[in-house]
Parts: sequence; structure tokens; C-alpha cells
Amino acid sequence: MKVTGYQLREAIKQQTLKRDSLASSFNGTLKVFPEDKKESPNDVMNDFLAAELAVTKLQLAQMRYNLAVQVNVLGERITLAEAIKRVGGPARAEKMWRSVNSPKRDSYYNRDDDEIDPNKIRAVSVITAKESLKLAQGAAKHAGAFRAAIATGNAVEVEIEDLSSELFE
Repeated sequence: MKVTGYQLREAIKQQTLKRDSLASSFNGTLKVFPEDKKESPNDVMNDFLAAELAVTKLQLAQMRYNLAVQVNVLGERITLAEAIKRVGGPARAEKMWRSVNSPKRDSYYNRDDDEIDPNKIRAVSVITAKESLKLAQGAAKHAGAFRAAIATGNAVEVEIEDLSSELFE
């Protein structure tokens, strides 16, 4: 069956929702009043296990998909799987560089912004706000290149063998 990464991701969400809903309703089927018309615990469990198996099959198809699709990130040709794994580093680096310019949240007892004491030694920044902004922008471009490649890669149709269309219903 031919699928895109977006189709796989959405099918996984749907099957996970179904599985989680069945899991949360299971305990409610264990006791009934004589006039109640509830599903049997066995039926709910069978449906739960079917949804669990569907999630597993879809996740396996997603892994195969991510290894089959090639993307270009800043001139480097890599698998979609590698791009997904590598996007986190530049994204975290961007966040770290952005935090350089954020105001520091001192605790109540460490507030000394108004104090001028020539006998105290104060630490000074080793990087200017302008430099940290430039570094944050560079990291953002790097992370953005990975995100763009991932988005483009997820739109590619790939034939995944033994993938049932029933998993997408």
C-alpha cells in the first residue's frame, strides 16, 4: 500500500485514541446491574488488543517509511529517520542561545540588582546580547532546515509491503 508519513502519523493517532479509550472503559465493564446493557469485558479486551496490534503495525510501517525516504538537509542527503533524530539538537541549541537574553529569575533572597557595593566581585557576561541573538538565529536556521526537510519527506508516497488499508479506518 502506498502511504505518506502524514497518513501514517494520523492513523497512529486514531488507533492510539481508540486503544486508550478502550483501556479507560475496561474497568466499567467488570460489574453490571441486572438491567444494564454493557459490552462484555472480553469484547472490550479483544477490541483493545486489536487496537494495540494496529498501533504496533502502523509504528513499524512508520519506521520502514522513515528509513525509506531520503531528504536533503543543508546539502546533506540523509534518511528521514536520521533527520527526525537530529532536529532536536539544533532546536535545543536555539532555545539555549535565546535564553541568554532572557531576564534572570533570581530567588527572593538573591535580589541585589539595586545594590552597589565596591567590595563585591560580580561576574560579567562572556557573550553580548547581539552575539547570542546571532547564534540563536543561526541555530534556528539549522533547526528550521531539518523541520522543512522532515515536512517535505513526510509528503512523499512510499509503498509499504503488507500494510493493510483496514489500519487507516
